[in-house]
Amino acid sequence: MSKKISIMNISEDDLATFCEQYNYPKFHSSQILNWIYKKYITSFEEMSNIPKDLRTLLNENYFFHNSKIDSIEEDETGTKKLLISLYDKKKIESVILEKNDRVTFCLSSQVGCGYGCRFCATGSMGLFRNLTADEILSEFILMRAITKKVNSIVFMGMGEPLANTKNLFKAIDTINSYKGFNLGIRHITISTSGEVVGIKQLIDRDLDCRLAVSLHSLKNEVRDKIMPINKRYNIENLMAILKRYSKNGKRMITFEWVLIKGVNDSVNDAYRIVNLKKEFPFKVNIIPMNPVAHAPELLRPNKDIILRFKSILKDNGIEVIERFKQGQGILAGCGQLATKN
Repeated sequence: MSKKISIMNISEDDLATFCEQYNYPKFHSSQILNWIYKKYITSFEEMSNIPKDLRTLLNENYFFHNSKIDSIEEDETGTKKLLISLYDKKKIESVILEKNDRVTFCLSSQVGCGYGCRFCATGSMGLFRNLTADEILSEFILMRAITKKVNSIVFMGMGEPLANTKNLFKAIDTINSYKGFNLGIRHITISTSGEVVGIKQLIDRDLDCRLAVSLHSLKNEVRDKIMPINKRYNIENLMAILKRYSKNGKRMITFEWVLIKGVNDSVNDAYRIVNLKKEFPFKVNIIPMNPVAHAPELLRPNKDIILRFKSILKDNGIEVIERFKQGQGILAGCGQLATKN
């Protein structure tokens, strides 16, 4: 018997062919997918309208997923951090954010990360491997089983999503598809440290999800120190591809700005952001530095400095959001995800 493969890697057409191969009507293929993506079942035995012998054949040839939740931590805001074990015993962390009756899944795309951003605990792990498309989808299913609802997802967990575009795009197609999870494309956000090649692939695919860019400085010498990717794609390269992505102002871009004391929190830093207004539309998420064990020298500015930075942007007509401090107590805040693999 051939090795089992994930049912979430199989298209409806391939499932129809499988059914016909064993003399079952091909309409069972759409029923099977409906059970998986609409009813969130986790075993073939639960597919009550599928013939028992066909369920046995499915179980002999396919599996749902091998991912499982090892633990769940929750803070006082209701933020939940999931530690998930994969088929090879590698581990990832994913986060469920709940606010004002809205549920957001923060999904990982890699085990670890190879980009080494100084302010990010995940980057201190190094890269172990990419997640497969069905592993990304299994994250979604495991989280959905807890919340029973989801309003949006953000690929802001562990890893650089645009360094894993093959699996990322395949997973997004299923999440967005009417026959998949049917989540609107504008409710899906990809966060990148500035992976220019990956952004170009987004442009080529004309994938209309939202894009968040971890910017954190508009000075190459500063960005070189805190974000090694800048040595490959400097600010000028990054701004050029973002201008293309914005389609002459038709797409809004979000800039993530981890505010670090004495590094990128000055008046001049704020006005450099203001000067980008003439290039394309954007908004800014300010994230006061969350503590990470590997970089104790990187500190959060005081409240007055944070307020001054925000005020300069707001006074110049830029939409600014200061990230609420969800998840910090359980190390689930921005830049704090890390596992012992």
